Amino acid sequence: MAFLRLERLKLALWLLVIGSWGLGVIIGRWWSVNEFVIELSKVVQVVSPLQLGAWWHPIVFMILSVVGVFVLSQVFLGVGASVFLFARGMYDSTLIMQLEGTIGGWTLTNVPMSEVWIVSMLVLILAVNLPLCLWSGQLGAQRGVYVFYRLRGKTVDPDFGSKPFSKFLLILTASIAVGVVGAIIFSYA
Repeated sequence: MAFLRLERLKLALWLLVIGSWGLGVIIGRWWSVNEFVIELSKVVQVVSPLQLGAWWHPIVFMILSVVGVFVLSQVFLGVGASVFLFARGMYDSTLIMQLEGTIGGWTLTNVPMSEVWIVSMLVLILAVNLPLCLWSGQLGAQRGVYVFYRLRGKTVDPDFGSKPFSKFLLILTASIAVGVVGAIIFSYA
């Protein structure tokens, strides 16, 4: 029976993570973007391709974004996931608008090659890094909830607290690969 509760808790954490990110995107897109929240999101974001300065920046930002989300999601015993992923969602709304603005200026006969690398990096951030960050946030929140149960003296399956680390290593490996692809794209820009 406890196994079923833990599985429901994992699903609830997914809902928390995706819902807070989605709420951040909605608020950032259709209402004003709060500067404080954008500043808060700097610890878990990958910067816009226009702000990258060297070929190795994509590698660092891709890795640090998932590490930052994993660690900060454990803050306040799992509540940090909703706060920081909400902030990431507000920042991602600006990246989505940048992607729309860039592609919106293209025609079938006129695709500027100087903008293709920007779109490639934005797609890499939103299509690959973002899901890795959401997964990392869910694992960090799961670890935070595990610590909460342990502090309250309740017995919890040890796998519930230790599995996030082994899965996080997969996320970290994928982030390194994504960062290398981003560095290759950036070097040809």
